[in-house]
Amino acid sequence: MGNYTLSHPHLLLLVLLFSCPEVQKRCARASETVNHEEHDSYVVEMKSLTPATTCKDQAKGRGLTLAHRQGPCSPIAANRQSRDSSIIFLRDQACFRSMNIQGPSHWPTAGNPGEDVRLPLHPGEGEFLEGEFLVTIGLGTPKVDLTLIFDTGSDITWTQCEPCPSCYLPSKSTTYSCPSCSPTNCTYSITYADGSNSSGYKVRDLLTLTPENKFPNFIFGCAEKTSNFHAADGILGLGQGDVTLISQTASNLSQIFCYCIPRSESSNGYLLFGSEALSTCQTDSYTPIIKDLKNPSFYFVKLVGMAFGKRKFDFSAQSQQSPPARTIIDSGTTITRLPPLIYSAVRAEFGKYMSKYPVAPKQSKLLNKCYDLRGQKNVSLPKIVLRFEKTNLGLDPFAVVWRKKNKQVCLAFAPNKNLSDPVIIGNVQQRNLNILYNIPDEKVEFGNGGCGN
Repeated sequence: MGNYTLSHPHLLLLVLLFSCPEVQKRCARASETVNHEEHDSYVVEMKSLTPATTCKDQAKGRGLTLAHRQGPCSPIAANRQSRDSSIIFLRDQACFRSMNIQGPSHWPTAGNPGEDVRLPLHPGEGEFLEGEFLVTIGLGTPKVDLTLIFDTGSDITWTQCEPCPSCYLPSKSTTYSCPSCSPTNCTYSITYADGSNSSGYKVRDLLTLTPENKFPNFIFGCAEKTSNFHAADGILGLGQGDVTLISQTASNLSQIFCYCIPRSESSNGYLLFGSEALSTCQTDSYTPIIKDLKNPSFYFVKLVGMAFGKRKFDFSAQSQQSPPARTIIDSGTTITRLPPLIYSAVRAEFGKYMSKYPVAPKQSKLLNKCYDLRGQKNVSLPKIVLRFEKTNLGLDPFAVVWRKKNKQVCLAFAPNKNLSDPVIIGNVQQRNLNILYNIPDEKVEFGNGGCGN
């Protein structure tokens, strides 16, 4: 699980361990809940915050491999580089701003050929918006391997078709066919909030997720033109919608998937589907998915409160909203956004835990509560518990801070500008969790200690 310890005794935990029923999994879950309720901090070794320079690859063999774009595990060799925080946060800010665009995302319909569809923007869709996590899938026969942005907030899967030196070309695939559509609605054009775009035509072909999971006649976008899009071959859309990967594979994969975002850029995570997702990630800890007709691609949930160290926050009371702002669990956003008043209180509480360390200059407008931890062997970090409708979720110790260097370790949360902005749970706070999306049952399930750590 990593190099960290609880900063308080385990007396209550030991009592529970001796009195638990024989069902080992339920016992383990009970002990995790007690830990998160009774202890307010972790002691983390500083060396654990420093990413390794080689790929640990511990999640290999589970479904699709999920790799950080800039880490040593990246499938794109040109992107294996030191993490550039400034670029990441430029992407993150543009991503967040664009998520406030209203209106459903969809393919252009008949009678509107080439109509621009303005979608909520996500990393992977602009010059500074190359997604943080990548997966590799196959298209066509013979199979062409393509590296796509993993995005739970996009309902469209598309890839660059031509012109490019080594990409998917329909004319070279023996399983390619045209979708059942008229000439007026077989094309698509997507314009994103930052002005980047993808346009081309819709095709059908064999989709290969894994050797066991192959899907003929999968409909996706075949891009002839893209702008301001680099480093990946397209988008793997895992949002909700009629043509999303999840809906097109429903008869085989039951509209169920699970992912685990790795704790560190030097490790792999995984993306699983169907029965494998259930067997790996299913728990008793869940929260309902809330449907939003104006933004049908996103997975909305109800976050009722959170505990940060010794402080507990009721979102409905402290966000000055009734009902509180909606919450989105999003793989494409890096840093979690909180209502302004709650962020201010969290920031102040973080300052209490870090008061013995020297203050460092802010890293960016996004991350402005930073400390200089050079020379420290260990650091005490507050524990975070997210309180959803029907369940509480204790986050990984590495979900608290963002480390650029030891001289600049910052609180990994940011404030919303407006009260009406959605609360976004970013991928830093999703680290090392199994997150299972069960669309037929309309719920998201959570499990601790994923990714093979």
